[in-house]
Amino acid sequence: MATACADQPQSVWRDLIREHLQRVLAGFDGPDPFDILDPADVARQTFARLYDEASVPGIDGYPHREFAPGIVEMIALDLPDTVSVFSHNNADKFGGFGALRTQGIANLRGLEVEKLETLPAPGGGSFTALLGESVYTASRALLLPDLASDLMGKRVREEFGWLMSVPNRNQVVWHIIEDATVIPAVNGMARFAAMGYSDSPTPVSPHVFWWNGTSYEQLTEVSDDGGLAIRVSPAFQAVLESITADR
Repeated sequence: MATACADQPQSVWRDLIREHLQRVLAGFDGPDPFDILDPADVARQTFARLYDEASVPGIDGYPHREFAPGIVEMIALDLPDTVSVFSHNNADKFGGFGALRTQGIANLRGLEVEKLETLPAPGGGSFTALLGESVYTASRALLLPDLASDLMGKRVREEFGWLMSVPNRNQVVWHIIEDATVIPAVNGMARFAAMGYSDSPTPVSPHVFWWNGTSYEQLTEVSDDGGLAIRVSPAFQAVLESITADR
């Protein structure tokens, strides 16, 4: 609430807080949606969603998997005024984590593209940002690299992997690695992710990650002075040397 209010004049803070509390209390007083919705409704309203792992209390009570370091994929039920996350019991009631995840991924694919931007990176190159008001925009990172291929209208090169960041729930950012422009792209994405993370009331991660062929590897870390530093692993260094040699 503090972050949300910071973006608004003080005259509307009271209304913002009241509306938020009303939504929270309505969720306590109303019927459990998992008890009243039929399977067809649940299927239409189920989405795979990414969360900051540290922000989910009692996470072991919910089916989930690691998507990237510090980021978990969970299954969410979309409701008119809020989102409910499937507990283990509720997931079992509607087919289990695997079936719900398959449906949740399919529903992500069906979302409309709200705002797509190609942003220049200082020093050359660029990266792509998908922005939107949907609470599931960042979760479309689960669709990479197909998401990039679909939006670019051609199959992207996957040989060297790609960079990805999800600063907050309304942003997903990527760069497909094809040449040496990955170097300025890392730096540009690191700045973008740090700003998007710190400025949002719904942050996910301030970091930039690299898909190494099997999983996401974290490329940035918080330095001693509180800034973000680039961490180059031996595997990522090999990629940098390979694409530099191709020039």
